[in-house]
Amino acid sequence: MYKKMLFTLILSLIFTGCVKDIPLPPNAQNINSVTNTEKCQFINSIYIETQPHTLIHYAKLNTYNFEGDSYKIISTNNKIVMGLNVLMVNLEIYKCK
Repeated sequence: MYKKMLFTLILSLIFTGCVKDIPLPPNAQNINSVTNTEKCQFINSIYIETQPHTLIHYAKLNTYNFEGDSYKIISTNNKIVMGLNVLMVNLEIYKCK
């Protein structure tokens, strides 16, 4: 019984990790990071957890979902979870154009 449950759990974790990233809409390709926010309108501050290689993708996706056109990375922190490097990021979303 426990072997079946363990096998099912491991199999579900493998398939969950193999899910393809959510594609960016065409308009989201133009979203960029910004350092000087003096001429920008602040929209929202968010927190995301992602792997380092998908940080930019999810920063752009969340900025698009909040109808912003720029983001600023406020802080980052690393954490190892089940052997994987997880990046914890605080972002601010702006409308600059």
